[in-house]
Amino acid sequence: MVSGITIAGCIGGGDDTLRYISRGGTTQDAEREMFERWSEESGIDVQHQEAADDTEMINLIAENPGDFDFTNPAQFGLALERLEHEGELFDEIDTGEIPNYEEHVQDQWKEAPPIEGEDDAIFYYMSSQGIGYNREYVDEITSWDDLKDDDLDGNIALFSSPPTRFGNCCAALEYDVGEVFEDEDMFEDVFEEMEEQHEYVFNYWDAGDQFMQWMREEQAYACSAWGGRVQVLNEDGMDTEYVIPDEGAVAHTNYFVMTQESDNQEDVYDLLNFLYDPENAVELSTTHNYPMAMEDPGDDITELFEYVESPDDLLWIDWDSMIPNLSEISERVNDVMAG
Repeated sequence: MVSGITIAGCIGGGDDTLRYISRGGTTQDAEREMFERWSEESGIDVQHQEAADDTEMINLIAENPGDFDFTNPAQFGLALERLEHEGELFDEIDTGEIPNYEEHVQDQWKEAPPIEGEDDAIFYYMSSQGIGYNREYVDEITSWDDLKDDDLDGNIALFSSPPTRFGNCCAALEYDVGEVFEDEDMFEDVFEEMEEQHEYVFNYWDAGDQFMQWMREEQAYACSAWGGRVQVLNEDGMDTEYVIPDEGAVAHTNYFVMTQESDNQEDVYDLLNFLYDPENAVELSTTHNYPMAMEDPGDDITELFEYVESPDDLLWIDWDSMIPNLSEISERVNDVMAG
């Protein structure tokens, strides 16, 4: 899907157009609104394209050099570009050109695992894949083990993403994801945990709108979920809660990157600096419900379901180990889900 604040021709644009690709949904809707404000000030339009996921985003950028200026991959997208495309799609980012980022973003998030020591991405927002639940049916969830409850049997929905299923089963066992790939017994333990969770699942979701619909229809009492989407349900009047279980949950944080083939990097820098203005960052965060890691955050940020105090509160997948094993993991996860 291609859409724009003001469409200035086809993808490929012109000097007065930036080309942005993301995953759609409420997050990109919020970005459209904020980008439009920058466009009013700068006179430069932002043209949007939507993709299903990071894999499609990276493939489209690789297959259409020069057609996109910037994007916001999650960790998987960063790793895919670095490992499968040898880091040739995204350019170095000079944060000196984004003074609001340097001044107002917390240092601990600037150095979170996926971008520590790297210069091809800057931190955008916090996100995780924890558990959302309907408090009309569930009093409280604090652990992944709480999903394995007879009262929830047949009313659990989990995310179908193989890396996320694998990572959150590692979290449930309190295993380090990187160590699991070095230990065959731990590796098998993860799939045993996955099979145990599967016994309580009625279906797996591919897109966030899907689990939201199942929760609205009261088919799902609890789901693996993004907190920002659960907060939307809460704001719509459902008594929903989001929790990162005591054992942890997979980080699903997002980043901004610029493409190497972009001829409009100066304008991208200007837009990014606009986004990291503290007032704009708070407004954007509270519109899409994913907190940007600003210094001295107020309640409007810290009360978002996705907010965590530190990167240490999340489980970080070792993508250097994950991606070479992804085919095997995907096959085995799909076997469990089909079982």
